[in-house]
Amino acid sequence: MKIVIAGAGAVGFHLARELGVEGHHIAIIDVDAEKLEYLRDRLDVLTVQGGATAGSSLTAAGTADADLFIAVSNQDEVNMLACAAAHGMGVRRTLARVRNPDFVSESPLVDPVKLGITRFINPDEIAVDSIVALVDAPGSIDVGDFAGGRIFLRSFDLEENSVLCGRPLHRLKEDYSGQEFLVASIQRGGQHIVPKGDDAMEPGDRVFMLMTERSLPTFRKVVSGTDRVQRVVVYGAERLGIAVAQRLQKRTNVVLIDEDRDRCQQAAAELDDTLVLNGSPNDSDIQGQGRLTSADFFISAGRNEEHNLVLALLAKKRGARRNIVVTADPDIVSLLDSLDIDAVINPRLTMVGRLLRYARGGRVQAVQKIGESTAEVMEMVVRHGAKAVGIMLKDLKLPHGALVGAIMRDKEAFIPHGRTEVKEGDVVVCFVLPGLRDRIERMFARRGGLHFAGDSSASAVTEPEERRPDRAPSGVLRGRDRDDEQPDDA
Repeated sequence: MKIVIAGAGAVGFHLARELGVEGHHIAIIDVDAEKLEYLRDRLDVLTVQGGATAGSSLTAAGTADADLFIAVSNQDEVNMLACAAAHGMGVRRTLARVRNPDFVSESPLVDPVKLGITRFINPDEIAVDSIVALVDAPGSIDVGDFAGGRIFLRSFDLEENSVLCGRPLHRLKEDYSGQEFLVASIQRGGQHIVPKGDDAMEPGDRVFMLMTERSLPTFRKVVSGTDRVQRVVVYGAERLGIAVAQRLQKRTNVVLIDEDRDRCQQAAAELDDTLVLNGSPNDSDIQGQGRLTSADFFISAGRNEEHNLVLALLAKKRGARRNIVVTADPDIVSLLDSLDIDAVINPRLTMVGRLLRYARGGRVQAVQKIGESTAEVMEMVVRHGAKAVGIMLKDLKLPHGALVGAIMRDKEAFIPHGRTEVKEGDVVVCFVLPGLRDRIERMFARRGGLHFAGDSSASAVTEPEERRPDRAPSGVLRGRDRDDEQPDDA
């Protein structure tokens, strides 16, 4: 597929990198020659220096022949006009990054369809979703919701005193019988292990779990010791901070703090059940009024990103149980493991997964990138004629590094086992390590697919031999004596 991206910033770079790995032909337009040179040094893409709304730039990028046009510059109006121009040149699908609430509200000033824009993507809205999900699951590092909110991805760092340490996974199933969850991956020493029933979690592991909605309260208690958040403090009466407070104020006590009086007055007018304080979180009076020392979460979402980081660290030192930092700087994201920061939300990067979903078309319903790794969780609908239909998971011969973690069937979500038979129309949620996404997608979401155990049909479609890895991808550890089958106790 040929894809043109307008905007060579962080979103454009990460999007081009992911789509390039998948084999798409990528062209990127930007006015900044330095950004384009950075991309050329690292990615095999066509770069065009110029404005995204200029006919010469669009033509040089081959827009008229593109299957998809994605505008992710920092200017809403430029993104919308660029998509409109691309649509006028014949591009059927266009995506525009737009933040202005006047454009993305329920009653927008501009109808995207009339401009030829397939969809507006709001990074702030996606970031708010991620923050609220973290608050709803205290102790989590990565969060993702699938199958319309019926299946959850949650990760956490395992501490030495955790009751989960040292116990084989099959014991966990016995100890928590009746709970629907699956340990999809264990990240240890920078590598992912897709575990088997005899494997155990160790202190320092980052554990990735898939679970149904019914198991989320138990997960909260085991990981954080509580299933209820009592108080959340948000710093920054900006658009993002106000949106977070609006989402959380109906379920818990929320305090919003900002040094700017005008912003506080505006926030107070919009928030009915939030305590808005004008001042600094470092001020002792503000700390007392907001009861910062007893906060379950301190969320730094102000304008100054370095200030956000410092305030979050100080809040944790003063007694806040957990902290979240909002930043557009990818370098701060990498500091998560070296500083006392529980979670970092980068609105630019959180939207890459959403854009990937739309770039891949209707086969993939959702994509969740796993931290800084290239592993991901995919949600797909099993198509009519897919090779997985009618086959039990243990007979599918899933490649090393891939796991079906959850299924939704007839609006009922459950954790499958090896004898679970795949049916047409199932929504499958899969954990996939690098290099395996295309194989898994073809197995479940496309007609034809891979050869599997028990299929003796001579017409079965198989991958070319040179594209079928015999072992796990580089950087991937296997569970002990792992075979190709999804075990019965998975």
